[in-house]
Amino acid sequence: RAAGAGPRTAPPDPAGGLAGEWIARPGTGPRAQSAPQERPAPSLEALAALTGRHNAGLSLGRLGRWTEAGEVHRAVAAEREHLLGPDHPDTLASRFEVAFSLSRTGRAADALRAYKRVTAARIRVLGPDHSDTLAARQEMAHVLARLSRPFDAHQVYLSVLAARERTMGQDHPDTLRCRHDLAFNLGRLGRLEDSYGMACEVAAARARVLGPEHPDTLATRYEAAYTLGRLGRWAEALETCREVADARARALGPDHPDTLAARHETGIGLGRLGRTAQALDLYRGLVEDRIRVQGPTHPETLRARHGIGVNLGRLGRWVDALAESRDVCVLRERVLGADHPDTLVSRREVAVGLGWLGRWAEALTEYRRVADARERVLGADHPDTLTARDDEAHCLERLGRGREAAGLHRGVAAVRQQGAAGGA
Repeated sequence: RAAGAGPRTAPPDPAGGLAGEWIARPGTGPRAQSAPQERPAPSLEALAALTGRHNAGLSLGRLGRWTEAGEVHRAVAAEREHLLGPDHPDTLASRFEVAFSLSRTGRAADALRAYKRVTAARIRVLGPDHSDTLAARQEMAHVLARLSRPFDAHQVYLSVLAARERTMGQDHPDTLRCRHDLAFNLGRLGRLEDSYGMACEVAAARARVLGPEHPDTLATRYEAAYTLGRLGRWAEALETCREVADARARALGPDHPDTLAARHETGIGLGRLGRTAQALDLYRGLVEDRIRVQGPTHPETLRARHGIGVNLGRLGRWVDALAESRDVCVLRERVLGADHPDTLVSRREVAVGLGWLGRWAEALTEYRRVADARERVLGADHPDTLTARDDEAHCLERLGRGREAAGLHRGVAAVRQQGAAGGA
């Protein structure tokens, strides 16, 4: 989910509002004999037990144990459907959490289908403007963006925002959360100035409504800093990241994942501004904290170690940089898989190090592995695939294989030209 989504609470008491809802009523008329039996009222004990299990699933999610959380919510959803019916709000609350768990475990397409079912049922039962309906639609937009469908996500966000402003007001926390998500998605659409402007507006509104050090306020400021970096305004980005990191340490604690994330972005800013030694020191300290808090093979620990390798290279320490990059690549392949984007980024860093050490034949093998994997996973015309083929061509040039390099460059240029013509 996009940063800034606040904590979710358990749904209201599932027994609430059930009085008389499922009480069988005697039928009348000649067709009464064949009418389906009304669902018997479930016991309060059974409902309370399901509420406890639902809350346990939420707790597992807060701990980041999303696979287990999804299994709990899936089981609770099935039992609630049996006791309460498929369209009961509590059943739909469990179905919503199943979809959320699918999204957090990387199953975006499955999550989208699940959100669509929940949304359709909530529209039918609660109405299109109910807050729960809008919540499901907003999560659906987030998943659409994850599936590289930012234009579709943008339309959903705009529709949800209009409904939230109409029913809740412009300063309601849920309205501001939707505007936060919309601002972030504008960045995905390449509308960076619009994204930054909206993020600043949302940050100011959240500071006014929630307080300057509320986690949601800081989340929006964090996104604003990220966008500043994409705009090349690294000095401002660095200053904002540092402020957010300090505020998160006070509000959430120094070991909170959001605090550590802001520190990581601070390191990126230092590196981009040429303050490489400071960036290296920051990443070394961050790796120690990540290992202590999350373990040595957590993806974020490995991401911080990747930062060490990059900055060692910037300092010209290519033997050390290559060793670090190789270690990280091996661990990422083991933890995330050989074709995961982070693994491929590390493999490219290995190739870069080999090239700087003059080991171009070995570098070519790594560059080709990256290009082939990206073509297999992303497609031949994906920008990351084309960049990898350019790397491969550059390596061929350094090996004196100019004819092969020229052919590869021509192929990449043709694909890019075709893509530009298609998007015109």
